[in-house]
Amino acid sequence: MTSRARPAQWHRALPRGWALVAAALVALALVLGNGAAASAHAELVETDPAEGSVVETAPETVTLTFSEAVRLTSQEIAVYDAQGEPVASTAGASGEEVTVDLTGAADLPDGTYVVSWNVLSGDGHPIAGALTFSVGAPSATVAAPPEPDTSSAVVTVLRDVVTVATLLGLLLAAGLAFFTAFVLPRSWTGAEVRGRLRRLTTYAAGAGALGAVLQVPLASVYGQGLELGSVLTSFDPGAVVNEVLAAACVVVGLGVVLRAGSRWLVGAGALVALAGPSLVGHSRAFTPSALLVAADVLHVTAGAVWLGGLVGLVLTIRALAGREALAAETLARFSTLAGGVLLAVAATGTFLAWRIVGSWTGLVETSYGRLLLVKVAIALVVAGIGGWNRWRVLPSVHAAVGFGDRERAAAAVTRTVRVEAVLLVALLGVTGFLVNQSPRPAPVTPASGTTGVGAATAGDLRVLAVMDPRRTGSNAILVQVQDAAGEPYDPPTHPVVSVSTDGLDIGEVTMTPTGAGTYRGEVVVPRPGEWDVQVSIRLSRFENPVTTVRLTVSR
Repeated sequence: MTSRARPAQWHRALPRGWALVAAALVALALVLGNGAAASAHAELVETDPAEGSVVETAPETVTLTFSEAVRLTSQEIAVYDAQGEPVASTAGASGEEVTVDLTGAADLPDGTYVVSWNVLSGDGHPIAGALTFSVGAPSATVAAPPEPDTSSAVVTVLRDVVTVATLLGLLLAAGLAFFTAFVLPRSWTGAEVRGRLRRLTTYAAGAGALGAVLQVPLASVYGQGLELGSVLTSFDPGAVVNEVLAAACVVVGLGVVLRAGSRWLVGAGALVALAGPSLVGHSRAFTPSALLVAADVLHVTAGAVWLGGLVGLVLTIRALAGREALAAETLARFSTLAGGVLLAVAATGTFLAWRIVGSWTGLVETSYGRLLLVKVAIALVVAGIGGWNRWRVLPSVHAAVGFGDRERAAAAVTRTVRVEAVLLVALLGVTGFLVNQSPRPAPVTPASGTTGVGAATAGDLRVLAVMDPRRTGSNAILVQVQDAAGEPYDPPTHPVVSVSTDGLDIGEVTMTPTGAGTYRGEVVVPRPGEWDVQVSIRLSRFENPVTTVRLTVSR
């Protein structure tokens, strides 16, 4: 009776399982189809009016154009006059454009206005900045707008920790499911070992699903610059759409993994779950986004198969010590699979690094690049140990003739596999922190300019930058380009000057030539601290040196 009832139950459960997988795949396809071409994080590429410009009449609408689609947050985009008083306005976002409608623009008096903006880039990272323009004539002084809210280190660290736990649980659960379904011989009952694998898969799936769900409220408060206490009162569903879809993929996929009876359905559920992290990662923020997300999913899947296979071997190899044929079959299957996995990890990892980092210097000049190098180093060590296993340890298993020899060979395999598994867990830890780093290169290391005058080199040229009065509010920027002899040098085109500080990018400053190699511009500095004045000098079609001068601004 029991043996007949089970197949009937299995056949009834199978369509429901495939329906869940199909629904998750449809949601995944919709997200990929709507993925915008971009470069993480979003950058302000154009404004209307232009930064620092003077217009005759106040515009009814201010337009901010970014390098990728952005979303608004609960931190309102606000407009302030020269005295720091708010100006009535409403903001909206559509794709790459953010529009700010000025209420009663025709009645606004002459003077300088500051648009303080905060948006979310496609990968969930908040960015902020300010646009300054004047109506009629610039104001003599301009009050700095309020600083945007930013989350504390507690939120950032907790977000990283939850990301690591989610990846570890997800990859371990999916990998163990692949190992049990496709590597472990189906002819071997091994009830005790299979039960152990099942329990570990369940625990890992629970950790992965819980972490994916927790990432949703954490992404909401982080994107809005809030603290943990605001999770319930300020939750913004519109800012975490991708995170919700990612969590749904993880939860649904892992649910199918735990409940499915068919190994192919287990594999499909695991793939859906492993696609979740790619919906909120850096791969969506680069072109071609669909190809990069697909490569990212393959990369994560290969890592899951590798990790789950190693942990599965640790739990099963000793139990197979007295079963030479089963042990040889298991090791041969995993060895063959590991070769393909290593190739997939190397190929997809190289492709993703090329598209996301974009330059060799980015590997050493950004936290993202340095963590990526650490990840590559760990992966190479793991690959080396895997090669040792394949070509030195496994032959000893095949050559073992007595029970003692088989025990020693199994112990050797277990030791090396454990080391591989531990290193892969460390690699996942690095990956968890890596996905929350910005791959955008930091500016060139600037020269110190604590006196208000800074100097830096740009190729064979020297750049001097002066900011006056070096206080929050309206400041004049004077930039001079000099040749090797220290004489003013006129480049073929005017240098491009932009101003930024940690977490705040004012953007490009309109510069006007005032003399030989000398240019002047106006900028509103909203807060004190170290500010970077980046100067880009186009000398020819192929030569465009860029340098940065750091200046200190006080209140």
